[in-house]
Amino acid sequence: MKLKNVLSVISIVILGGLMTMSLSACGLNKDSREWIEKNRVSDIYKVYPTKNPEDLFKVFPDGFEIVQHYTTPQGVLYQLELEGDAKTKEIKGQFIKEPYADDKTQKLSNVDVQNGQVVFSDETAKKDWPLDGFLFQHLTMNQKTLNRLKEKNYDYNTNSGVFEIHYHLKDSEVNKLLKKETQKITDFEITGSGKNYHIRTLTFTFNDNSDFSESINKPYN
Repeated sequence: MKLKNVLSVISIVILGGLMTMSLSACGLNKDSREWIEKNRVSDIYKVYPTKNPEDLFKVFPDGFEIVQHYTTPQGVLYQLELEGDAKTKEIKGQFIKEPYADDKTQKLSNVDVQNGQVVFSDETAKKDWPLDGFLFQHLTMNQKTLNRLKEKNYDYNTNSGVFEIHYHLKDSEVNKLLKKETQKITDFEITGSGKNYHIRTLTFTFNDNSDFSESINKPYN
């Protein structure tokens, strides 16, 4: 009887340990770089690259939003916001200065996409805007690309579904696209929320205190 009792205790301990390990593994899994990249970041592989912006309707048949932000070294914020209309297949929007400052917000230009190009109704408005077009027209993002990067930190919130992952990056192509050839990228961040590409944002921060981000958002259903 004693031996059977001992074996029973050992069995319970082993079983409890295995369950604890299993639960721990699940917890660690969602808080790992591998899980975040595979289950959240990988959505962007469907978009980067997309040479013709109108091809985004193939990925987002219900329409989409594209939002770009640029903060200058002096701290001035510019925002380009475009909406892809699922019915008309048109991509239109506006260019704004200081979009979140009520007393300073200024619409600078109407914007639309024509033949794959971003066209401003007022070309003089984009004198401080660093990018011609979209990052997704030029950058290729896939697992092979990310595997070459060393992460700085990452986080996944199981309650909200919000994730973020930061990488070290030295990329002359990004510097060239954003006219930052003399600057260094201090942070490359991919953030988002939800699964199946609800919101995904790429942000590049530079050592002159400027940053540029591009978001592609799926409309709420």
